[in-house]
Amino acid sequence: MAHILGSDIGGTFTDFALLDETSGEIRIHKRLTTPADPSGAVAAGMASFDAPSLRDISTHVHGTTLVINAVIERKGARTGLITTTGFRDVLAIGREKRYDAYDLRISFPVPLVPRQRRMEIRERLHASGKVLEALDESSVRAAITALLAQGIESLAVSLLHAYRNPSHERAVRDIAAQMAPDLPVSLSSSVLPEINEYERTSTTVVNAYTQPITRQYLDRLAARQREAGVRGELFLMRSSGGVTSAAVAREFPVQVIESGPAAGALGAAHYARLAGLDRVLAFDMGGTTAKLCLVKDGRVQRSTEFEVARMHRFRKGSGLPVRVPVVDLMEIGAGGGSIARVSAVGTLQVGPESAGADPGPACYGQGGVLPTVTDADLLLGYLDAQHFLGGDMALDRAAAHAAVRTHLATPLALDVNMAAAGVHAIVNENMASAAKVYVTEHGEDPAGYTLVAFGGAGPVHAYDLARRLGLSRLLVPPRAGVASAVGMIVAPISYDSVRTCRVPLAGADLAALDALFAQMGAECIERMPRVDTAAQVSNERSADMRYVGQGYAVSVPLPDDALAMLGEAGLRRCFDAVYLRLYGRTYDDLQLEVLNLRLTAIAPGAAQVTLTHHGGDADAAPVGQRAAWCPLAADLVPHQVYRRSALGAGFACDGPAIIEENESTTIAGRGSRVSVDVSGSLLITLPGGTS
Repeated sequence: MAHILGSDIGGTFTDFALLDETSGEIRIHKRLTTPADPSGAVAAGMASFDAPSLRDISTHVHGTTLVINAVIERKGARTGLITTTGFRDVLAIGREKRYDAYDLRISFPVPLVPRQRRMEIRERLHASGKVLEALDESSVRAAITALLAQGIESLAVSLLHAYRNPSHERAVRDIAAQMAPDLPVSLSSSVLPEINEYERTSTTVVNAYTQPITRQYLDRLAARQREAGVRGELFLMRSSGGVTSAAVAREFPVQVIESGPAAGALGAAHYARLAGLDRVLAFDMGGTTAKLCLVKDGRVQRSTEFEVARMHRFRKGSGLPVRVPVVDLMEIGAGGGSIARVSAVGTLQVGPESAGADPGPACYGQGGVLPTVTDADLLLGYLDAQHFLGGDMALDRAAAHAAVRTHLATPLALDVNMAAAGVHAIVNENMASAAKVYVTEHGEDPAGYTLVAFGGAGPVHAYDLARRLGLSRLLVPPRAGVASAVGMIVAPISYDSVRTCRVPLAGADLAALDALFAQMGAECIERMPRVDTAAQVSNERSADMRYVGQGYAVSVPLPDDALAMLGEAGLRRCFDAVYLRLYGRTYDDLQLEVLNLRLTAIAPGAAQVTLTHHGGDADAAPVGQRAAWCPLAADLVPHQVYRRSALGAGFACDGPAIIEENESTTIAGRGSRVSVDVSGSLLITLPGGTS
């Protein structure tokens, strides 16, 4: 079997990419998501490919929003929590930190487990892992009996200091298995063996809350896959940018909570490497949100700080913490479906509310009447109403015009084109402002980066966004509209491990830390599909370190050398390099401590071929001309229109130009230079930039 399928469920569209490993050919497909049953769109998408190709699929890598949506929409399982006496209310207490000091009506998310389903048991561990009070099994049985009487469907267990000694949690699991053999149980010592009681408990609860619905979904998806004739393995895209088996996803659904966006960043990193770019800003704009991610030296930036179900969607600290490795994304409510409206004070506002897939933008002709970013882009000439999705989905220009005129132009006393241009400009400025903050917070200068644009709406907005960021270059990879699905094809197999080992750096037993890293690596190999020996795996190591007395740590990448060889001085140099970049200075007179060790094991993914560009002509001619909005001229100006499938390596033209492909459209503004590289990527140089 020589085919690999990537499928990604988004808020508006579900994307597919089918790779023939023998020829390197990729076939793609895009269709509207089916929110009521997301697996329905996956089944319909698989049916769009021919039966022989489906039978030859060896691996299906899937990305889904199921887990995160279950938490946001509160559609998970009826969950119970067992914890140590005195810690029943840790979910409600949280960090006791206000995310907005001046909001008198501030609100926080309601815990996924209400107080009546949070039970305490008698046991106690020291922070070192030493048993201070033995586990009282009678209290465990009483707690489980009470929870079963309340009809729980899943159980989370988070005991004090279980990250250092999991024996009590495992005993609780064994008792639960005796009393309720079919009850899913999530242990914090397995889900997140890391210090910080609130974050560890919250993450474990999210895992338990979503485990039953994830198992049901994966069973249904596997059945639909078999019905379609696919005999290969089902893999899931992890939030950290690697793939894992369906079995691991069933046990740890929290690891796939942010799977789709991670794949898109990987796809951007892949094409950036092919173009020889080592510092890029991956820009993914779909139907609901826009996301940005820094990629340095071909590697996406990652983080362990993630929140879900925020009370204020883009306000840090207002959601439920989920402490799992994720691709470090900045997200903003700016997508093709973002709704534009006149605010209470008479100004134009765009997003964060989205029209989604149902009813979608007004131009989709599915009953939507509110103006969206896609409606504005259509009226501005950026989109061809008859060529959307390659002609499979015609857009209703009259409906878009009516929506913008009724809800924006008339109330603001503007021409329809000016109102649409306002929508386009505002959403771009919102993204540019967020991007500047995101890049600066990471200690970087945006001017040194190339923007890599993908997603259905990304290439439409990327040129103006790059201009507002002061960037000189823009890269649009081939098949940009389904980049997340392509990213799943090239994603490696990976697994992450973390261990808390709080020790002062001065006098630390570095050989013992090396031994702990070795133990973590062995654990990862056990969890990684298709990996048998350490020889198949490369490891990325880091340590969470801080000055003694600080409340927060920074993630410090570590070289491959053994820590014992690196020494205390070498570790301090690694820390200083990170701290200096983030905060501008270091403190040589302060002592350091190590808080957590982290290891990511990486093995080659399913695809063992290089995605190459096939076909096209370096001397391709435009297929026509269309009037489209030019922000610099503040008017509609003629743009040459090209079909991207006709453009071969070496092609070049000057803007303004519109390059259309079935899944997305690229806009190159006035004064730009467009070229096609050997991998099929569009490289656009902005006025004043160098190619």
